[in-house]
Amino acid sequence: MRECRHYQGLKPELEAFPIVSKRDYLSHFAPLNRHGITLEEATSVALRAEKERDFKPQLPKGITIGLSSGTSGARHVFLVGPEDRCRWAGQMLARMLSTRSLQQLANPFRAALRIAFFLRANSNLYTTLRSRRVQFSYYDLTRPFASLLDELTKQQPHILVAPATVLAEIARQSQSHSAAFSDLQQIISVAEVLDSRDRSLIEEAFHLPVEQIYQATEGFLGATCRHGRIHLNEDDLHIEKQWLDERRDRFEPVITDFSRRTQWFVRHRLTDILRPAKGPCPCGSTTTSLDSIEGRAEEVLWCRDAAGKPQPVFPDVLRQALYSIPQALDLYRIEQHGEEWRIHLRDSTPVIETAVRDALTRIIHGLKLSPPILRFLPWTDQPPEEKQKRLRCITPLS
Repeated sequence: MRECRHYQGLKPELEAFPIVSKRDYLSHFAPLNRHGITLEEATSVALRAEKERDFKPQLPKGITIGLSSGTSGARHVFLVGPEDRCRWAGQMLARMLSTRSLQQLANPFRAALRIAFFLRANSNLYTTLRSRRVQFSYYDLTRPFASLLDELTKQQPHILVAPATVLAEIARQSQSHSAAFSDLQQIISVAEVLDSRDRSLIEEAFHLPVEQIYQATEGFLGATCRHGRIHLNEDDLHIEKQWLDERRDRFEPVITDFSRRTQWFVRHRLTDILRPAKGPCPCGSTTTSLDSIEGRAEEVLWCRDAAGKPQPVFPDVLRQALYSIPQALDLYRIEQHGEEWRIHLRDSTPVIETAVRDALTRIIHGLKLSPPILRFLPWTDQPPEEKQKRLRCITPLS
């Protein structure tokens, strides 16, 4: 087992350590993990799992590899050891289960707690939650959405966990699958920014509040309290606020994680823009609470099924399809205008355009949907004052 040599020679003071960007993290991947695992080794295992849809393989010593395409568009790989997995599972159960869910979990005479988890990729990290008292079911978003809803009806979960855009679409179709939600007692949004429109739609459909987990490559970053505010996980993380303006109403977090055993995150800078809440939270916690997470707002794109009905193609599925092609995509933008998807590639070549067209067509065919008209257009920079959006539904299907 190796110690971290990346920081040798520096003063033992946190301020003496450099701030690490995500690019730095990938460039020094091997020195920043305890086992000297290279980025190439980790990426190879993660991509094979993506391709084969088998997320059980591990590296020696029980190291799980995670692959996240990230809201910023860059692919990130992370490592989680057995101790990290157990700690994460404990945090999730302690921080996210409601009183009702905890009572059901603890009572051996009641049914096991059923958790439905929707995401593009599964992981040994998530399945750590599975036990005799927790029935954890993974729903692969690269599969046709209609079949996932049919399976959900059979499971009848107590807790529904999914990206915000997926929860919103489940809410839209909840009336035709009402049997799936008769036992539902918690809804948790993950992986994407939850905007007010989606929140209202979900809560109106299920008559339950939407809770949020704020998590990224860097780990468990925060979660909502019983009053609905997101609190940063300052129990385990030291979080420095890099203020973005003189009003000090927006900041980028720089995190140091003192609990991770496999990979070091020391003064690691996130690209998320966070807005702190004003005043103390009614829950009584003194940890930093947020008004909002201003991530890159992504929209669901749409294709028609065999009956001509619009069906969703979720952002994370599209991102991963694009990042799986051999050619590197630096900057891209896909805008939906009705039946047409307009694709802008900054470094466009005929080879890259063909690869992008094939990747998108393949994932859409896999969902049993009719592909849209794919039109490639010249790259144009967005105004710097606007949020840089890679996926955007400007005109939905009628």
